[in-house]
Amino acid sequence: MSDSYIAVYLISNVFATYTLYRYMCIFFDRKEVDKRQEFLSFALYFFLNSFLYLAFDKPAITITSNLIMFFLLTCNYQSTTKNRLIAVVSIYMILMIIEVLVMLILFSFGITMASGHDAALITGLISIKIISYIFMLFLSNFKMISNNIKVSNIHWLSIFTIPACTLILVLIMVFNNNEYNVKETIISIVLLFVMNVLVFYFYDEMMKSYEEKIEKTLLKQQNEAYLKQLEIINNSKENLKTFRHDLINHALSLKYYIDSHDCEGASKYLDNIFKFISYSKEYAKSGNAEIDSIINYKLDLAEKQNIKSEVYLAIPDKLNISSFDLSIVIGNLLDNAIEGAAKAQDKFINISVELDRNVLYISIFNSYDGKLKYASNKLSTTKADINHGLGISSVEKAIEKYKGIMNIRHDDRVFYVDVLMYN
Repeated sequence: MSDSYIAVYLISNVFATYTLYRYMCIFFDRKEVDKRQEFLSFALYFFLNSFLYLAFDKPAITITSNLIMFFLLTCNYQSTTKNRLIAVVSIYMILMIIEVLVMLILFSFGITMASGHDAALITGLISIKIISYIFMLFLSNFKMISNNIKVSNIHWLSIFTIPACTLILVLIMVFNNNEYNVKETIISIVLLFVMNVLVFYFYDEMMKSYEEKIEKTLLKQQNEAYLKQLEIINNSKENLKTFRHDLINHALSLKYYIDSHDCEGASKYLDNIFKFISYSKEYAKSGNAEIDSIINYKLDLAEKQNIKSEVYLAIPDKLNISSFDLSIVIGNLLDNAIEGAAKAQDKFINISVELDRNVLYISIFNSYDGKLKYASNKLSTTKADINHGLGISSVEKAIEKYKGIMNIRHDDRVFYVDVLMYN
C-alpha cells in the first residue's frame, strides 16, 4: 500500500464511521444515549478498524472484527439482544452488498481493485463509501416519512445528486492525479466529505427545530384552550353559587307568578334563571376535557368575529385518540372554518363530534364567500403565522395515524369537512 492510498483510506474510514453511526440512528432511538460515550465508542471503532485493516488486511479478520464491533456499538442504545443482532446483520449485509455491487460495476468498466493499483483501489474505496452514504440517506428519509415528517422532492433529489457529484469530482481528481498534486487531491477529498456531512447534518437539525417549533405551538394552543375551559368552569360555578344564595328570592318570585296565574311571566322568569346558570361561553359540554376545551376556545374566538355557532357532541369522557392529535385535527379545521366564515355575509359554523361503534366522526361546515385558494392542486389558506394553525397537511397526517379518512366538499356558499378516525 502506498502512502497516498493509506491517507485516502483513513480519510474515507472517518466518513465510513460517520455513515455507520447514521445507520445506527435508523435502527435505534437516541433519546437516552450518553453522547460522550457514544462518540468515544465510534472513535475507538475507527482506530481499531483502521489498525486491523492496515496491519493484517485479511478478509476473515475484517469480517469477524466488524461484526463484533458493530454489536458492541449497539450497546450505546436501549434495546433487546434480538434487535441488536437484527441491526448488526442488516447493516453489515447492506454494506457488503453495496461493496460487491460496486466491485462488479467497476470490473465491467475494466477497473479491478485486486490489481493493487492506487487509482483502482482509491476508486473502489471512495465509490463504496459514498454509495453506502447515499443508501443511508435514503433509509433516513423513509424513516422520517414513517414518523409523519414530510420530505420535499428537492431533498430526495439532493441526497442523490450531492454525494454523486462528490464521487464524480473525486474520481476526476484521482485519474488526473500525478506525483505533484497528491496533497491537493487528499485535501480536496477531505473537504468534499466534510461538505456532504455538514449539508445533511444542518438539514436534519433544521427539521428537528421545525418539529420542535410545531410541538411547542400545539402545546401552547392546548394550554390556552385548557385555561379557557378553566375560566368557563369557574364562571359556571360562580353563577351556580350566586343562584344558590338567591334561591329563596327566586322561589318567592316564582310563587308570586304562580299565585297570580301568570304562566307567561313564570316562563320568562325561568328562562332568565336558565340563561344565568348556563355560562354563555360554554359551547361544548360533553365532559371530554380535551374536546370541550379546544372547541370552547376556538368558538369564543369565532364569537368575537360575530360568527354564530352550533355544537353537537355525543362522545365519552375519554377517547383512545391522543389529545395532541385531537388538537391538531379539531383546532386546525376550526381555524380554517373561522377564517372562511369571517369573510361571509351570513357568518356561521356548525360542528358535530360523535363516537359510534368505536369510530369518531367529526363534521364541520361553515359559510364562506365562495372564493377558494389553491396551491399545487391543494386547498390552502391565507394564514401566514404558525400560531394560526398548521394546515390541512398536518390534519391529514394526524388522521392517518388512526387509519382514518377526511372528505372535503363545498358549494358556492357552504364549505364541508367530514373526518372519520378509528378510536
